[in-house]
Amino acid sequence: MTDLYGMLGLSSRATQADIKSAYRRLARKFHPDVSASPDANARFAKINEAYQVLSDPARRAVYDHHGYSSSRRIFYASRDTDEVVAKQREFERVIDKVRARERQEERERMHAVFVVVPLFLSGFYVMLMKPTIVQQVSLIGRILIVTLAIYGLVHLVKNLSIVLARYTYHVPTHFTSVFREPTPQPDKAISRKAGLVFLICGYLVSIGLGYVSSKLVPFQVSQSVSLSTFLSLFLYPPIVVLIVDRLRRKSTDSLNIFDVYEKSEGRQAGGARRHSSEAHEILAATRKS
Repeated sequence: MTDLYGMLGLSSRATQADIKSAYRRLARKFHPDVSASPDANARFAKINEAYQVLSDPARRAVYDHHGYSSSRRIFYASRDTDEVVAKQREFERVIDKVRARERQEERERMHAVFVVVPLFLSGFYVMLMKPTIVQQVSLIGRILIVTLAIYGLVHLVKNLSIVLARYTYHVPTHFTSVFREPTPQPDKAISRKAGLVFLICGYLVSIGLGYVSSKLVPFQVSQSVSLSTFLSLFLYPPIVVLIVDRLRRKSTDSLNIFDVYEKSEGRQAGGARRHSSEAHEILAATRKS
């Protein structure tokens, strides 16, 4: 076994100050630019290698227990393992970002669906069934329905604005100043006006389909369109959208909690696998010696 302490003229009890002092003394003596000895290069290389091991407390501890060859294998194995772990952690961070972005995009799509679809379906249902709940309840019940409808209308307008801002672009005015930078091309599919036209036309089509269906269904429904029916078109759809969106948010919050728990479990398992891998590599390197 190579005696690194002997290369520096020291004992195994030497301190770091002794190691540094011996290295400087031998380096001045056997440096190829100073020494005329034919083996000065080889001797200086061994002195430098011995100093690199003994000046590092971790490598020195491995050398004291397992010898020089084992210390080299364990050092490089641990260094490679650290690089692999760092790359793996970086890869996991990238994957987490991609998954988070995909989940966010999926939530945004579901938000748009759960706002627009209940709006259209509720308009269809009102014209199909022509509900008369407002006439059947008491004054207090009517006040509660109207209050809930107003709150739902504010909620509907707010969420439709979010959906339009998310999936449509605003068309700038035709006036272009020579001092203003050109507007970049939008990365969204349709314009804001086209989105509004789609919502208005879609709601009107839903109402029309509901009215036509009411003439064709076999069961008994009110055939006449009264003032109460038009009032219901302003009352019920905002309430339906509000209720559906609240249910969607509760289910989304539950999924978020599950995702956080699953991610924490995955990181703990990944950390355990990395620590186990490091231990196996160091143990294997030790056994080879």
